[in-house]
Amino acid sequence: MSSDLQSSPSGIEPRPSSLPDALEHLEAVAYVPSKKRYTDAGQLAKTIASNAYESGIGPSALERLIHILTRNNYLDQGTITTLIKNLYPIDRVSSKVITQVVSCLGPSKNKPSPATQASLLRWLILVYEFCEDRSHLTKLYAVLFNHLDMISLRKPLCHLLSMITRRKHVKPFRIQALMELVNTAGAEEKELISLLNVFKNYYPDIIVGDLGVLRRRGLVFKHPDPEWTSHARLLQDRNLEQIQAAQSSTFQVVHRGAAKRGKMEVIVPVLQTSRVSSNRTSLEELRNVDHLVERLDRIELPNQIISAMADNIAQKYLSLAQPESARLRLDDWLSSFFDERLEHAQDEELGTSESLGYILSLIVNYVRYTKDIPASVLSFLGQYLSSWNGRDNKEEVLSLLEYLPIQDFDTLRANFLTPLEAAMLASGPFSMTVILDFYSSLIRQWGVQLRTSPSVSAESKPLGRLITHAELLALSILESLSVQPSNTDDMGPHKPVALSVLEFYCVLADLFSYASVNGQIRLTIPLAPTVYTLVFTPILSSISIISSVLASYKMSFETSLTSEILQVPNSTDSLYPTELVGQFNGYVMDVCNLIWRNRGLNGDDPNALGCLLPAATTTALTQYTRELNEASRDRKREASFFFNLSSIFSLSYHVALCNMSAGCFAGIEEENNIAEGKPRLRKPVTQKALGALEKDGGVKLTWQEYRVRMLDWLDATGSRGIGNLMRSTMKALRKE
Repeated sequence: MSSDLQSSPSGIEPRPSSLPDALEHLEAVAYVPSKKRYTDAGQLAKTIASNAYESGIGPSALERLIHILTRNNYLDQGTITTLIKNLYPIDRVSSKVITQVVSCLGPSKNKPSPATQASLLRWLILVYEFCEDRSHLTKLYAVLFNHLDMISLRKPLCHLLSMITRRKHVKPFRIQALMELVNTAGAEEKELISLLNVFKNYYPDIIVGDLGVLRRRGLVFKHPDPEWTSHARLLQDRNLEQIQAAQSSTFQVVHRGAAKRGKMEVIVPVLQTSRVSSNRTSLEELRNVDHLVERLDRIELPNQIISAMADNIAQKYLSLAQPESARLRLDDWLSSFFDERLEHAQDEELGTSESLGYILSLIVNYVRYTKDIPASVLSFLGQYLSSWNGRDNKEEVLSLLEYLPIQDFDTLRANFLTPLEAAMLASGPFSMTVILDFYSSLIRQWGVQLRTSPSVSAESKPLGRLITHAELLALSILESLSVQPSNTDDMGPHKPVALSVLEFYCVLADLFSYASVNGQIRLTIPLAPTVYTLVFTPILSSISIISSVLASYKMSFETSLTSEILQVPNSTDSLYPTELVGQFNGYVMDVCNLIWRNRGLNGDDPNALGCLLPAATTTALTQYTRELNEASRDRKREASFFFNLSSIFSLSYHVALCNMSAGCFAGIEEENNIAEGKPRLRKPVTQKALGALEKDGGVKLTWQEYRVRMLDWLDATGSRGIGNLMRSTMKALRKE
């Protein structure tokens, strides 16, 4: 007895265990009624299925199996389904097999059952990427299209037709036939509408009006079984490796076909162009950017324009060439995809859809490159935000919203900003910093748009109102989030709130640096509580950054007020109100009084605002400082420091600067070779202390020299902001 036949009880024919033997037995019994056969066809099918899953099916065996399945036989439906589900080819599927499957479609006694026909069509979709000649299916397009009236085949047929439809297939009579089927169809209407949408991709103007509201009820065809295709690809790769190992002595070029793709990646078709004229080039043929530039005006669009989103070269082409047909097709595909997601939002939580997250991530990369957000994406985001939970796909949503076009602020706020803030704030108060970071990015992008557009003298009102809105949020963050995060906040690790606010003002400072050459960009000044809260923050980096921001603002004001570009002929009106400029000068003078002039909280100097502290508060603080000094004298502590309210925020005394001051002066003493036995300064540097140190034989240094060295020291440590502000403001430093 052959080793491929399993032993069985006497009187029963041995059951084959190998695929060839099982296939041979199946061919013998397939056309014999079940009551007259002695062999269990179901067991044969299981043997074939098991072997096919483990090792795949060769071309010859595949043709024999398809020959059985595409003819009327006596196999039960369960056996047929088992066989079709396990038709894993280990080589390219020949055009002969494709023709056999298509030829078996239709109502006839000599053809397989409708269920078998539908399963075979589904199998064609699965093996499409493994076809020896994919264009062969397009030759059978008319045959496939004519079977759309069979309701049992409609769903897989529409899917298959959507994959192989090309411009040449879109004919008026087919559009008319589809429209008639849509009007008379019942439950299968969505597939027909989706196929009609594919037709529309090639000729948008023909059927836009005809689709009407039905278009929104279409769907995006999903891959029937990604795991099946992945396993088939694995078997083919294994087979190719075996062939290469057996023929290792000869050089051979092996085309492996499509690379392995993840579960989500199959949503977007592989970049492929089926029909390319002799004088044109497909995107997949381009080797590099230089090749793209050479062929830019001779490139053929791919079969599915959405595939360009996942390809870097294709993105460059769409950005450079900007073909209108590609834009319409891309917008239509995205509209269909998003409409389906919104339609199923009630059945499943919208944000948890993996496919949605994958598509959004592709769109983010595309939009970042082109700096243009498709209209279909804008429409989707407007609807999505109303039901968004503020967490799912957060990075993708915020990244896309950064590229919102400049528009009326009231419309922007109603459609996007208010729903966004409501969803984000529901996740916890510290999400305000995330919102502010988003506003920073949006303002930066709007600034780029204004700088690259033709310059006009009129102010951009939407930008100004957006900045005002964001500045109020920044102040709210400083006022309400000064405490540490609570355990009830579920937003995860938090960025320091002051850092988000400072980064926001750095963005504004950079934007306003272009105000002198672009009339659409007009300066605003920070809110007073924001400035003073940051100035009094006991962190050197925060003080340095806000000082740098104020220095940049000051330069922008000066260049704008003297800019010839912004001057209006025969106009006596000032570009900026005097009150606005005066208030900003007050900020600058207050910071200089605090840090440089030892006149902190003084409101008597010209332009100084005294940090807007009420006189009663200043008096109370002065009295408190005096009492501390008196208490120190009573304890007779010789090493005690005596404080003065006006100098308590200076370079020498400020809690964020005193260590830097001590380090700076110690470095000066080392430069002057002050020996250990000689007097050294052991207290904060003041003009009086420097004079006393010089008399005692210590280092000789004037008060001005010390302060200049201190600014240089801060610059060397990376804290350049204080030096920038002082040098741009103090006249004595400008001369040095």
